[in-house]
Amino acid sequence: MKSPYLYLSLLSLLAVSSCKELSEDLLQNLPSENLNKLATEHAAVFQDPSSKALIFTFRYTQGEPEVRIPVAEMGWPTDWSAYQSIQYTFNTTTQETIAIGFSDGTQTKFFITEPLPGIRIFGVIPFDTFVQTRHMTPLRPLGYKVWPQRLFTFERVEEIIFKMRYPSQDSQFTLYSFTLRKDVPADDILDKKPLIDRYGQWIPENWNNKATTDSHLKEIWEQDQPASEEYPFCPLGGDASRQFEATGFFRTEQTDGRWVLVDPHGHPFYSAGIDLVDHSRGSFATDVTNREFLFEELPPEGPAWLSPDKDVSFYVANVMKRHGEGWQEDWNRHIVERLQNWGFNTIGNWSSRNLAVESGMPYVLPLHGWSTQKTFPFPYDFPDLFSEEFERNVDAAAKEQVSELKDDSRLIGWFLGNEPRWARDFGALQSWPDMLLSDPEDSATKRHLQKLLAENPDQEQAIRDDFLYVCAEKYFTTVTEAVRRHDPNHLVLGIRFAGRPDDRWAELSRIFDVFSINIYSSTFKPDPEMVRHFSEISGKPVMIGEFTAGTPGRGLQGLFYYVHKVKDHAERGKAYRYYVENCAASPYIIGAHWFQLVDDLPTGRPSDEERMNYGFINVIDLPYPELVAAAKLTHRRLYDLTFGETEPFSEVPEYN
Repeated sequence: MKSPYLYLSLLSLLAVSSCKELSEDLLQNLPSENLNKLATEHAAVFQDPSSKALIFTFRYTQGEPEVRIPVAEMGWPTDWSAYQSIQYTFNTTTQETIAIGFSDGTQTKFFITEPLPGIRIFGVIPFDTFVQTRHMTPLRPLGYKVWPQRLFTFERVEEIIFKMRYPSQDSQFTLYSFTLRKDVPADDILDKKPLIDRYGQWIPENWNNKATTDSHLKEIWEQDQPASEEYPFCPLGGDASRQFEATGFFRTEQTDGRWVLVDPHGHPFYSAGIDLVDHSRGSFATDVTNREFLFEELPPEGPAWLSPDKDVSFYVANVMKRHGEGWQEDWNRHIVERLQNWGFNTIGNWSSRNLAVESGMPYVLPLHGWSTQKTFPFPYDFPDLFSEEFERNVDAAAKEQVSELKDDSRLIGWFLGNEPRWARDFGALQSWPDMLLSDPEDSATKRHLQKLLAENPDQEQAIRDDFLYVCAEKYFTTVTEAVRRHDPNHLVLGIRFAGRPDDRWAELSRIFDVFSINIYSSTFKPDPEMVRHFSEISGKPVMIGEFTAGTPGRGLQGLFYYVHKVKDHAERGKAYRYYVENCAASPYIIGAHWFQLVDDLPTGRPSDEERMNYGFINVIDLPYPELVAAAKLTHRRLYDLTFGETEPFSEVPEYN
């Protein structure tokens, strides 16, 4: 009979052997003398002699501190194609986002890590996140993201880059392991302790009016009594001192070289709004799955749980406590009073439809449902555009959503879509025509392309080059005609594009009444030349559907933080003034809407782990006073700015 101890020893040896075959920790094969081969900028690297851990110090700087590791010079393999992931165990001293990049000598692709300070994380980068078929994928338990245009094969890795973007303080990142693996393990939090208190606040930091007890919270709310404000507005928020033709609905007009939005009474109207005006939005919630230990105390069962045992909103739990029985109606009334007190005149996109309709304020709404059973792969995500099913579905969706409100004079108009993937450059491995023609399934859209190619064999390349826009035009026209068929009264605000879209998208926006775009700008205002260019190409005024500014602290900073980061809350106020006043002074822009009403949570929203200081209001339903004060100042000047009677606020906000 074999000894059980011998049997266990053999198993142990097999496990060790298997582990060696499955993984290779690169740090264990890093001689300390090789550290002088690392290239650093505003950064330093130290290797712990016993554990081999690397300690990166990223300096506070106006730039982007980084460490570059030349892979071959470290004695590491450069061909990683036999592996499926890299596992890295790490700890940080701050919440600053870490970008881990891989370069083959011609291109560098980054994976974004959003850490929690003071906690060891077992992080994993699956290599298949760098292929076309993956959307920007949040991994659990924290925010690890990669944009889908980050195509990379890992057949040649010449350099690894660790980078922070504009850190707000000196920050350390300790890397305990960096292991090539032939499997894809699950990521994990190794140090399990609470970081979020019972009110949804960040435990490691203190600030003024941070709630400590229920009685303290009640006291804070009792002090939240804003003074009454007066604005030079008509009842809808327009400019009562000027008169244009009144049609009973919102419309656009170009006068003296300036585009204006005109309200139902004929008054010029600049749309100053906030997106996501609602109490129960997923953006204000967080997913607690497999990380309940991060929370000191979770809210009880009930409305605070947007998805049972999964997505919870501390914000809802707090406003329920604040307003008591009938809290939804009281919150709706209170938030409308707040928006009007702050000088806003528009309830922006993705807000509660019922609240918007009943608010007495002008509002915009999004539409959806432009789909068919057949859809195409990412990043194009088109329905079967040339099918009869598409025509039927679009007409039915438009009729259901717009008919009830077609006579509501306070509705400004309809957005038809938001940041479509097919209107952005995701570095697709196949062009849209190639993807369509190689699709094994039949579709009316594929047949339409085949017909065009068969009828025009001498124009094959031109047809292929143009077909994405042919499809988009079909999409825009079909949806717009359906909306106008069932609601001839309101503006079609079009597709909310993102970034700097191709000119063809602006040309096609002639189908709409407005060219809409979301502009997050590191200069804290839209590029005036870009705005002019898009307005002239489209022949339409410009509406900005999203902009924002966030500051570090309270556990709120993440992937997009560096694009619209400002130094502190006073600078957030300056950022609002600088952005909106420059927009209002533009002869092409008719409105700009802030994203969003309430902050994210430090553990990120459920959809993609975004965790940003976006809000005019924090998690305990208190406004940011510096931001509110700035908005009030700007809103009093809106129409003087619009008609060139005063100059816009000129102090550029500091970002670091």
